[in-house]
Amino acid sequence: MLSIGDFARFAGVSVRMLRHYDSLGLLSPSRVDPHSGYRFYEPALLARADALVAFRSLGFSLEEVADLLDEGRTPAELATLLHRRRDELRSQIEADGRRLGEVERRLRLLEGDAMSTLTYTEKPLAALTLTQLTDHVDEGADVGQRVGPLFGRVYDTFEAAGIEPSGPAIGWYDAVGDGMTFGAGADLGGKAVDGLEVGTLRAYDRAVTAIYRGPMTGIGEAWQELSRHVSDAGLEFAGPCREIYLEMPEDQEGWVTELQQPVR
Repeated sequence: MLSIGDFARFAGVSVRMLRHYDSLGLLSPSRVDPHSGYRFYEPALLARADALVAFRSLGFSLEEVADLLDEGRTPAELATLLHRRRDELRSQIEADGRRLGEVERRLRLLEGDAMSTLTYTEKPLAALTLTQLTDHVDEGADVGQRVGPLFGRVYDTFEAAGIEPSGPAIGWYDAVGDGMTFGAGADLGGKAVDGLEVGTLRAYDRAVTAIYRGPMTGIGEAWQELSRHVSDAGLEFAGPCREIYLEMPEDQEGWVTELQQPVR
């Protein structure tokens, strides 16, 4: 038997936390002296303590840890819980990455180091007929979480159909109130593909365009710069903006995207 102090030391937790875990029924001592109230633990309980500490370090709540430690849980059920936590962490990392980019952008503005890296060109935009999927979010800020998986579904469908687009991937975005409607696809010359839609982006006589080089985590800042340029030039947005993904290497730092904003 191990005293509560020794058990806490081996398990890497405090004596206070062991008492708390006992009160929750997560990790109870093997024996409690009826006279002194001292708690004693079998060394075999260290495995349960290690699992408890590991699950807590992964961000599971105490209620979730109780489920994970349930002896009736099958390996498949444990895997389901861990997969869910993995997806939650991935979403959190993506959201934190966007917040970090915004913090860095605002710091550069405050420190007077927010020089634009974009060069602007005005040109007409031709009409595009896209084989695509579309979606809508009620808040524009949520687009970043949805557009990547949307492109994934489109290109998985292309692959399943044995289609390899010859041109670049194309995204478009149309603000609707506080929300946004958007699409992801490629120009297949109007070819229909089961599971996808065919839609047309109309031609525009005038658009402000710029080449952005870098990962998608920074493209929001590039669009903000382009928007300021449009405003400073006394122009107005005249339709959905487009993103033409010219180069998409595995390393997103090397991505090359043309931003296109119709104006009047």
